[in-house]
Amino acid sequence: MNFEQVPEFRSELKKLTKKWRSLPNDLLDAEKLIVNLYVAQEEKDKLSEYRAAFFNGKRAAIINRLDDGTEVVKMRLDCASLNSNSKIRLVFIVVRIGSTVRFIEIYAKKDKSMEDLKRIKKYLVK
Repeated sequence: MNFEQVPEFRSELKKLTKKWRSLPNDLLDAEKLIVNLYVAQEEKDKLSEYRAAFFNGKRAAIINRLDDGTEVVKMRLDCASLNSNSKIRLVFIVVRIGSTVRFIEIYAKKDKSMEDLKRIKKYLVK
């Protein structure tokens, strides 16, 4: 599975990393979690149970699903440097054809309440 970061995402990540130093490592942990959600196709029953548990909780939500299997997902990112009052959100697109994950946005929930829908649409068509 390939991971890409759009330019706006890289800029946001750099800015947030100045506040929370563990963020790059936390993002690597999130990548491993995403691989578990989308790659382990050989055990379909376990995968569907795992995905259902992941998306039915407060951990993540599928914002949009296209006919080709592409999904736009917003998830909570666990950050080791954060205090208990702060929360980080990660928005990404999983392109089924080619197994690519495109990181679109990362933001602190206290600074921004909702994802940037214009940015998602911009990168959804590419």
